[in-house]
Amino acid sequence: MSKQTFLKASTVLMVLFVASRVLGFVREQVIAALLGTTLQSDAFVVAATIPFTLSTIIGTSAGNALLPLYTDRLQDDKRAYLASTVLYIVGALVAVLALLGMIFTPLVVDLLAPGFTGEARRTALLCTQIMLPSTVFLTMGFIAKAVLNAHREYAVPAMAPVWQNVIFILLVFPLGGLLGPGLAWCTLAGALVFYLYNLPAMVRFGIPWRPLLNTGDPDVRRVLLMSIPVILTTLANRGFIFVDRWFGSHLVEGSIAALNFANRIRELPYGLFVAVVSSVLFPALAAAVKRRDGRLLRDRTAMGLRLVALVTYPSITLLVVLAVPVVRLLFERGAFDATATAATAMALGYYAFSVAAMSASSVLTYTFLSMRDALLPLWGGLAGLVVNILLDYLLVDRMGHAGLALGNTVGSFVTAALFLLFLYRRLPGFDWTRQFVDQLKIVAATLVFAGVLWLVSGYAGLFNAHLSLLEQLLGMVLAVGAAGIAYLVLLILLNVEETAPLRQKFIK
Repeated sequence: MSKQTFLKASTVLMVLFVASRVLGFVREQVIAALLGTTLQSDAFVVAATIPFTLSTIIGTSAGNALLPLYTDRLQDDKRAYLASTVLYIVGALVAVLALLGMIFTPLVVDLLAPGFTGEARRTALLCTQIMLPSTVFLTMGFIAKAVLNAHREYAVPAMAPVWQNVIFILLVFPLGGLLGPGLAWCTLAGALVFYLYNLPAMVRFGIPWRPLLNTGDPDVRRVLLMSIPVILTTLANRGFIFVDRWFGSHLVEGSIAALNFANRIRELPYGLFVAVVSSVLFPALAAAVKRRDGRLLRDRTAMGLRLVALVTYPSITLLVVLAVPVVRLLFERGAFDATATAATAMALGYYAFSVAAMSASSVLTYTFLSMRDALLPLWGGLAGLVVNILLDYLLVDRMGHAGLALGNTVGSFVTAALFLLFLYRRLPGFDWTRQFVDQLKIVAATLVFAGVLWLVSGYAGLFNAHLSLLEQLLGMVLAVGAAGIAYLVLLILLNVEETAPLRQKFIK
């Protein structure tokens, strides 16, 4: 895949991911408006943690383990058996886990949120039982996405979460009055659509709806064995969610919800761009390894690190400088009041810095997996999780939910630092000097972005709590637009590689 093709595919995907994230934020705004940062909101968030986190851990891990091996067999007539066997074996295993979860729901909720009692516990139990079946649909949808991406089909799996959010939003109107349980039914329906939307494209590539099983295929065993360390790696990277819920259940009402809403905002840069880069980058890295082209592997890894830095550095700046205005614009309406805004913004200010570390770790994880090395990401992720848990324990009494956000951020940087060390040892010949210079250029442009953002935000009155929604929106567009233009101009002047087409067009 050429760089132009890579960027073109990324652009198409970004449009779809923007649509998905916009609708996803509409969904979160509906939840915030209905529940605010209350007992009901805490209970719903804890209940949703189980199916969403479990499906993300197992589904993306199995998909990531499958993609390199499936890519090697794209010309093999038996490739459909490999994809179908992995899809249905993993789906069946998750179905068993979901059934056990429904049987032992009280134990699961008590382990995840031991501080819940009374109405909070009852609501969490009911919502968990409603949403647990969605784990199966989400998991199989993630595996289908990996198969389609191996065929360089990116649009269909990128559209699946768009329709997932559309279904959720439409069903809120008849079911939203039921509060937490009503939103749980909306979530289950959206998960079903997330999986079903991928099936026609799977059929187009020769993978029928009915199971095609070949459990004797050695690659099936390889995928399942490789999935184990990848699942553990993803669990280590996402383990902070369980840790936050556990500690947060002992804090004041609304702490878990505030962390959840802050995390949703933090993940916006990842969902809008880093996930796009990763979706296109992973098959390209796998193809480079298949051809034994070490130079191409190094170049694509370096490009991935630059691309995510270009977006994440100014994103961090935006979320730190304008934490309160951003939260107020996105969520402050209905039951989500100024107190909820302050609590969410406090967590966001600490969470935001981790965006850079998480994004770099995402790119490097795909590099290691392309090289069939699932253990290095595991060790890095486990180290970061241990640091996260230790800091949460030390900080939660002093800083409350903000201490949990800070612990996660420090843990994320520990993981990223170890990943860079692993890259140095595992990929000799990587041009570290050029990468350092490129990152330094992006940092310099980001400092200019920060200065312009601060000045224009003050001029636009974004720190005034009494602005109307329209005034907030216009002020945000003005501030981010002015800072973005300054950032882009400096990137062009500094001759950052990815801005070469713009440099050629505007600077003769």
